[in-house]
Amino acid sequence: MRCCICGCNLEGYGNNPQGACWKDQEGTIVEPEFDADDRCCDMCNTMYVIPGRLYRMRKNNDSK
Repeated sequence: MRCCICGCNLEGYGNNPQGACWKDQEGTIVEPEFDADDRCCDMCNTMYVIPGRLYRMRKNNDSK
């Protein structure tokens, strides 16, 4: 299996990538959608998924 974000080989089961986001080269926030069976590696989970989920939670709370 390969990471759906960076393409590296996965060890173990991988992680759920839902909620991942990052900034592109222009500084625009990218919030991709993933298929239900997509998996990501531990590094992408740490760098993009966890911060992305926190960003989305804060964004949702700020809009209320």
